[in-house]
Amino acid sequence: MKKFSVTSLAMIIFVGVFGFPNIANNFKAVGTSASLMLMVGAIIFFLPLCLIMAEFGAYAKDRAAGIYAWIEIGLGKKIAYIAIWSYFVANIFYLPTLATRIPTYLSFVFFGDAEVTNTQTALLGTVALIFALIIGLKYEKQFHKVSTFVGYLSLFVAGIFLVAGIYVYATGQSSTAITATTFAINLHDKPSIAMILSTFAWIIFAFGGAEICGVYVDKLDEPEKNFPKAIFIASATIGILYVLGILAIATFGTADEFSQVSLVNAVISGYQFMGQKLGLGPWFIRMIAVSYTLITTVSLVLWSVALAKSVFSEVPEGTFPEWLTRKTETGVLKNSLIFQTILALLFIFLTTFGGDKAGELYYKIYDMSTMSFIVPYFFLALSYIIFKKKNHISPFQAVKNPIAGMVLGSLLLILCLVSLIFSGYDISKSFADQMGTIELYYGGLLFFLLIGVVIKFFSGKKR
Repeated sequence: MKKFSVTSLAMIIFVGVFGFPNIANNFKAVGTSASLMLMVGAIIFFLPLCLIMAEFGAYAKDRAAGIYAWIEIGLGKKIAYIAIWSYFVANIFYLPTLATRIPTYLSFVFFGDAEVTNTQTALLGTVALIFALIIGLKYEKQFHKVSTFVGYLSLFVAGIFLVAGIYVYATGQSSTAITATTFAINLHDKPSIAMILSTFAWIIFAFGGAEICGVYVDKLDEPEKNFPKAIFIASATIGILYVLGILAIATFGTADEFSQVSLVNAVISGYQFMGQKLGLGPWFIRMIAVSYTLITTVSLVLWSVALAKSVFSEVPEGTFPEWLTRKTETGVLKNSLIFQTILALLFIFLTTFGGDKAGELYYKIYDMSTMSFIVPYFFLALSYIIFKKKNHISPFQAVKNPIAGMVLGSLLLILCLVSLIFSGYDISKSFADQMGTIELYYGGLLFFLLIGVVIKFFSGKKR
């Protein structure tokens, strides 16, 4: 099989991580100061995360389980299981979210607006999931070529937005005043501090996803050298585009204007504001919608394949039912891909056809799973601290001094804790006033962790 190039893997990371809604949502939450916050997040969280993944990837270059393998190296199989179970919980709800964005983008392609019903969304989302399943089963080994093309397409589309933002600013048409003071972070009172802490905590979520590269490390030539290269190219590109994206979006509309836009429509709406500023016709939005239909479809395939490999490819025998970890002769996790797709389809049909109560239940469970997203990064940081303490030597070393490595891991560990705390807790409100939110987020995390422990317990009993 032909090996991946550095560029191919960098584009896979880029497509998996970079999300325009993250730009729009952070802008409408705190305005242009989000640009500074994203910059800080990129430097103190995303960069250490990528350095750690690069070192682990070069060390475990022959393993295909990605983040599971990296956590197991430092913390052993039991903790790696808890981490990867949390990873599965967080991401299994992300698959139907991606799939149901595609019908909205298609609606913009054909109608120039989000003229799509819930039933149409469910049916077209089903088609998207089945399409992603077929690609994952039949063409996953060749799919990096498509991913590379779509990665460049995503860069091009983002580039259009940034260049247009520069033009609008330079010609004095900016909707938001952009000066040195607009980047200032307001820390004058407790509510504003709470908003900053909460926003920064959720910014960490915007940088999640780079770990999907881990399942492709064994597909690279000279992975000990090329894997870190791919991570650095992708991480630098993502960080720069996030920061500049905030500035560009501010030129096309105000934070209040973007606050009227839904999460799903945030991608296209940013370009709609841009089109209005520049006097572009309906063709422009249709072109952007075609691009994001392709980008989201490829992202759906990548996430589906990466999730199956991370969770089911290297867990010890008996951790999950044997049929879930069974591979075909070509190494494809056929049953786990089908299982994931069925779960995602059930979630879509539950929310669409199950009635209001079923929909409310699903979204409550979805919210309960949110904190699970941080758990794998927490254990990855802890694994790296142990890894450096034991003085393991990787072909690529983020830092050569073991103590410096432990400091790097500790920084990531602390930031994960900050995200866990302040993405669900508001310091400006009393504990009693936000008990419902606390129970939802932190109770949900404990609930899903308990389910994972129970599954592990009964799996061990059967062995």
